[in-house]
Amino acid sequence: MADQLLIGLDFGGMSIKGGAVNASSGEVLARALRPFAADVPADVIFSRAAELVLELESAAGGRAQRIGVGCAGLFDRPTGTVLASANMPNLVGESLSEGVARGLEGREVLVENDANVAAFGEQWLGAGRTEDSMALLTLGTGVGGGIVLADELFVGPGGNAGEIGHTVIFPKPSGSYYDGAYHEELACPCGSYGCLERLVSASAAKRRARAAGLDDDLPVLAQAARDADGPERRLMHEIGRDLGSGLSTLVTLFDISFFVIGGGFGAALDVLRPGTEELLAEQRYGSGSTRVEPATLGSDAGWIGAARLSLTGAAPRGRPGN
Repeated sequence: MADQLLIGLDFGGMSIKGGAVNASSGEVLARALRPFAADVPADVIFSRAAELVLELESAAGGRAQRIGVGCAGLFDRPTGTVLASANMPNLVGESLSEGVARGLEGREVLVENDANVAAFGEQWLGAGRTEDSMALLTLGTGVGGGIVLADELFVGPGGNAGEIGHTVIFPKPSGSYYDGAYHEELACPCGSYGCLERLVSASAAKRRARAAGLDDDLPVLAQAARDADGPERRLMHEIGRDLGSGLSTLVTLFDISFFVIGGGFGAALDVLRPGTEELLAEQRYGSGSTRVEPATLGSDAGWIGAARLSLTGAAPRGRPGN
């Protein structure tokens, strides 16, 4: 794969980010972005995506054999058809693979969920580059996630693995088994109750801060937790423990010992980490230890992971230089 050019795209609600990477060295050769209005038709989005690929190839001085695409939503992987996407409703029912390929001389286009490719990117060139297995959690409006096992992206037989945010960590009270009360705020839009994202997402942290009578500006809350041992630090410790509860499930199921935390609220990992590590130590199954580290690629993680996906037409093994 020496000097092979890889190109990945990351479809967002208002723009497409993309970049070019040297397959052998992992060097980022070019980055670019194409904005668009939320109501533009699918054909316009596809055309801009193809233009972006050609711009990246020109800047990098090469031609990619395949194009990787990350997009929020559910997909039919064989056809690249978007089955559901809250961020890009205009693409539902459309084949991303066929649409983008139309402007690229029929080159193969591979499609994957955006959180999955972000995990793939962080494990390749980011915080997990020394690890062969890891999980990424992004703490934003919700909680996204992706899992890499033995250098391969793990999506499960139905393609829905890695939905870490919908791991139930606070079961709904039922009969005499649970003594706790029902909390309306823990009812999740997915239809379940007590999902991880209802407790540790940025939205959840803001809600929990207001309920505790604290400032719900998360950077302000995090700084107060850093500055003094007060109610802000105690709240962040509680949220950190809830995050650890979700991670402990992955430890038990997949024997993962390395976790990467990203997303806007992930910037507060330093004050979440004590509670997270405390809970992980309490619930550790088996021997060994776990590590929890901040993401390092930022908004580049998605397109970098998508570029890696394009390397062999499937989740490739190995890292640059291997």
